[in-house]
Amino acid sequence: MAFSSDAEKTEQPTGRRISKARNKGNVAFSPDLNNAVALLAGIVLLYVLGVITYNGLNNIMKLTLENLSLKDLNQSTTIDIFINHIYGLAKILLPILGGLLLIGLAISYYQTGFIFSFEALTFDINKLNLVAGAKKLFSTKSLVKLFFSVLKLLVVGGLAFLIIKKEFNHLMHAFDLSPAQILGMLAKSMYTLSLRIAAALLILAVLDFFYQKWQYKRGLRMTKQEVKDEGKETEGDPLIKGKIRSVQRQMAMKRMMAAVPAADVVVTNPTHYAVALKYENTAMKAPTVVAKGADLLAMRIKDIAKKHNIPLVEDKPLAQTLYKTVEIGKEIPQKLYYAVAKVLSYVYQLKKEQKRI
Repeated sequence: MAFSSDAEKTEQPTGRRISKARNKGNVAFSPDLNNAVALLAGIVLLYVLGVITYNGLNNIMKLTLENLSLKDLNQSTTIDIFINHIYGLAKILLPILGGLLLIGLAISYYQTGFIFSFEALTFDINKLNLVAGAKKLFSTKSLVKLFFSVLKLLVVGGLAFLIIKKEFNHLMHAFDLSPAQILGMLAKSMYTLSLRIAAALLILAVLDFFYQKWQYKRGLRMTKQEVKDEGKETEGDPLIKGKIRSVQRQMAMKRMMAAVPAADVVVTNPTHYAVALKYENTAMKAPTVVAKGADLLAMRIKDIAKKHNIPLVEDKPLAQTLYKTVEIGKEIPQKLYYAVAKVLSYVYQLKKEQKRI
């Protein structure tokens, strides 16, 4: 099949196409969304765990200063000091790092779901193609990525300028405050700045995520011929399927015609419809349609019935109703019991008279 241009790829990707891409590790993913959520979550965690973090750092500082005055510093005490410092740092960092890890995993799962593929790690010589690499640098995707990068710089710089400008008057009077007050004011300003920047980056990351999904679906679009070829692969060639259906119809027709000689009666229209009925009171709850047909097929059913001395009963309304409402192999509905019973009663009476003769 000839290679098609992107303009010809007008069809949305099928589930099979998307599944193949996922197996190769090709999924819609925005690293910016992970980074923005992690940044925002880290700031919130630091705020929530601020007291615990402060107390932990305070204890480590005290422990460090106390150990500086030790005169009998040896290998054993050094190891104990080292272990205490590690334990103190772990109490501070583990809640924050653990929370960031869980949040990062949750966001990654939200974007891609569970995916495990080694195909993305296989070596591909085409990735070393300099011409293809140069084309990617000037592709639409690269330009959009550059646009988002510049936009992030402008947002971060603009927010920083606005917040610092707003806090400038407070900073000018900071010389009259105590060191603790200055530190608190700086911490508050930094927290406000970080939180707003993280929120702005998150908004841009969400936009990037939706763009990545759109670009991903667009990159997997298919031509009409590709959709047809995939349909042949998954469902089989239409010509072969047609032949199979034709053979199946012929076999069903043979089975139906073979059931006519065992019927009790054939109800006719008389020319358009023919319906063969059979009833066994020990095996059936109600009379069953074993064969039916219209026009030429109806004539064949009647011919077979005549050859095997199956009674033909003309009843136009009943024949039409049976043909249109009851499938082959199905019992007649209750509303037709009376009409069919009259026909069967007539047939049984006819057979008794024939036996007497």
